[in-house]
Amino acid sequence: MKTLKNIAYSILASVFVFANANAGELSVTGSAKATYVILSVDGSASDDDAGKGLGMSNEFTLGASGELDNGWTWSTNIDIDADTTQDDSSIVLGMGGLGSVKINISDGGLQKNFSSSQSVYGTPVDNGEGGTYTDAPDTGAMNSLRYTTPSGLPYDISASVQYAPSSGENPTASGNTGGTLDTFNEDAIEYAISATPMEGLGIGASYYDPDSSLTGQEEEGGAAYVTYDIGSFSLGYGLSRYSVGLEPNTTNEAESYRNKQMSVAFNVNESLSISYETIDADKNFETSTSDVTMEVDSIQAAYTIAGMTLSVANEEYDNHDYTSGNKMKETTFAMSIAF
Repeated sequence: MKTLKNIAYSILASVFVFANANAGELSVTGSAKATYVILSVDGSASDDDAGKGLGMSNEFTLGASGELDNGWTWSTNIDIDADTTQDDSSIVLGMGGLGSVKINISDGGLQKNFSSSQSVYGTPVDNGEGGTYTDAPDTGAMNSLRYTTPSGLPYDISASVQYAPSSGENPTASGNTGGTLDTFNEDAIEYAISATPMEGLGIGASYYDPDSSLTGQEEEGGAAYVTYDIGSFSLGYGLSRYSVGLEPNTTNEAESYRNKQMSVAFNVNESLSISYETIDADKNFETSTSDVTMEVDSIQAAYTIAGMTLSVANEEYDNHDYTSGNKMKETTFAMSIAF
């Protein structure tokens, strides 16, 4: 970890020894989405039922890009959410054959947790209520420094390493802001790799390693995926693991989460796509008799017309919220417009 910290500091220092940037270009991009969600049950007293809801979400990104006097490129962005919160900002320096450096303020991690998903509206457990689904954590909400290898490597290999000097979250950190404390982890590092070994085949993995102070079990997590496109079909399979940080001598705490995703999508034509995805999410305790598996099945369809996408997604949960016997059905109708 210490060596990687020194490398990160060296990369950051080298970034600022070059000349001024040329005038850049400003852009505005974003999206707006309206949803109608129905949560329903089968009548069991242990089932979840929150009824119907109408909602809207929108976000736009202010971006700028340009070129330095030495030929390197640069870009920067800041996101503005529906409540006018300004967060998720970054600066990226493209160094040609040397790769790129990205400075993140809560702008995204490297995790491959959902990279296998072929669902046409979205990963089922990330669409709405979600059922307290727990996955491998990452540095995405932290403030961090990332290095990514240059493009053009054999088999389209892309590898990245991201270092967060403080693992607490601070999505609106500005200049001269100190670190954000975290109860158990001082800092964190994350690795990711992806490749295309043959046409249509994609593989990748990620690993999250915080500097945990817990001595019973250190926190860590990771994910791996494989996808394959053949004609109008696309297939995906993914695994993720999360070991919870624990103090010694705990009593039947949740010690790990293990998730498996399988999905398939079919492009009916240029406008219409349909998909099916199933997820098994295991919550494992120190006492194995308490283990429980949450199962999720999702059928989705998306239709694009005149720059607008109309989607419908239906999810069915067994052992929702990792509670045995708890069921939930979630149906989402969505209208999305990107600009």
